[in-house]
Amino acid sequence: MSNLLVGLDIGTSAVKAVLFDLQGEALATHHEPLVVYAPEPGWAEQDPQQWWQGAQAALRDVLTGIDGGSVAAVGLCGQCPSHVLVDESGQALGRAIIWRDRRARAEAEWIGTHVSAGQAEQWTGSAVLADASLPPARLRWLQAHRAEDWARTKAVIQPKDYVGLKLTGKLATDIHSAFSLADPGSGSYCPDYFEALKLPMDKLPPTMPPTGVLGEVNREAAALTGLAYGTPVVAGTIDAWCDTVGSGGAVVGTAVDVAGTSEIISLATDRRVHGQGIFLAELGPEVRFLCGPTQAGGGSLRWLAEAFYTETSGAESFRRLEADAAAVPAGSEGLIFLPYLDGERAPIWDPTARGGLVGLTLSHNRRHMARAVYEGVAYSVRHVLETCEKIAETSAERVIACGGGSRSQFWNQVKADVLQRPVVPSVVREASCLGAAILAAVGVGRHESLLAASRNMVRPGKAVRPNPETKICYERNYAAYRELYHALRPVYQLQSA
Repeated sequence: MSNLLVGLDIGTSAVKAVLFDLQGEALATHHEPLVVYAPEPGWAEQDPQQWWQGAQAALRDVLTGIDGGSVAAVGLCGQCPSHVLVDESGQALGRAIIWRDRRARAEAEWIGTHVSAGQAEQWTGSAVLADASLPPARLRWLQAHRAEDWARTKAVIQPKDYVGLKLTGKLATDIHSAFSLADPGSGSYCPDYFEALKLPMDKLPPTMPPTGVLGEVNREAAALTGLAYGTPVVAGTIDAWCDTVGSGGAVVGTAVDVAGTSEIISLATDRRVHGQGIFLAELGPEVRFLCGPTQAGGGSLRWLAEAFYTETSGAESFRRLEADAAAVPAGSEGLIFLPYLDGERAPIWDPTARGGLVGLTLSHNRRHMARAVYEGVAYSVRHVLETCEKIAETSAERVIACGGGSRSQFWNQVKADVLQRPVVPSVVREASCLGAAILAAVGVGRHESLLAASRNMVRPGKAVRPNPETKICYERNYAAYRELYHALRPVYQLQSA
């Protein structure tokens, strides 16, 4: 009997594949790096062919020496919302626009004046709609500015759905990756909604549950990847949702911080609630969580390294800036960083917001700036988490950390101190791939439910506990952090006018 699972994540920086057994043990892992193109300020694009080539290489590597027939299923996940246009033959029409692209600001403003918050909530389950990073504005931009490609488009799909199409020849997405477009309960598209957006519905893919079987690996894909012909491919969902499932965040009252290029924070709940710029994800009757994505987490550290640590490069830059940050006391001696380097998503949803270092004095140096950046991102995590807790009317006793940032003991300690609760790093580094594998396991009947699969396949790590001596300092600085956005908002609006 086939008893192995593959989780495949089409991320921003890399395509990742992990081979798991039914107990969640990672047997083989492979990363294929990806390139992000920025042809204009505020733009972010990727080549869909790189996703597919990366998936082929990653799958071949993790299946080295493995009989492809021993793989019970492949589970997909990926960055979202990112958009690639495909034609009737399934070929990509040009580069994809990825999640951090902000070019559709004018279209977002138009939506804000033509669709009310009440209508948005009725049609999509969220009052947040008029943002340049969300699908409605993105689709309107594509329709207006890539008219020739748009006319040839069969469907607009997500990265993991493009790879799913290549693996199976089947075109579909899951109901969560269709957020801001489909009804979050039924997965259906509302004609009145698309009439209000002035967008056609016929370019949207059909939707299915994240545990649904998209199709089976075709002969061409089998030859390219090492998977057996006929292997089921499960639709999966958004990478952050899979991170939540794959790190143990399906238990009510548990919070998860996905520490990647952006920070994505979720809180498991037993109630159907939403609001205040936070999304509700329901992966099944027993797995429901609130979720809010920020715009820059690890991206803020990358900016810091590239701007102020030019004497080093790569991993050495990050080692240097972490050592500098660790040499400064908690609170950065009054220096506060706002991580709004490319606007901000949850919970303020303001594309005009800008980053800042506030409180600079002659006594501050590069080391203070380094620590302030770590702390500023931690403040943004707390802001989203507290918003989720207020909506859910429950508190998280601990925060599970996953993603690349969770490998830093120092950053986990900063977050534990700012949040004043334990931070538990995920044992499996590629929690998104484990989450995709869990969905696949349920989809092909290897586990009866998501909670059962999670109990069998997820193991907790060692908790990083907060230092009580930092509490007063961080409470003071966090309160100032929360006030600074409101104080500076008139300045942001003047600058963007």
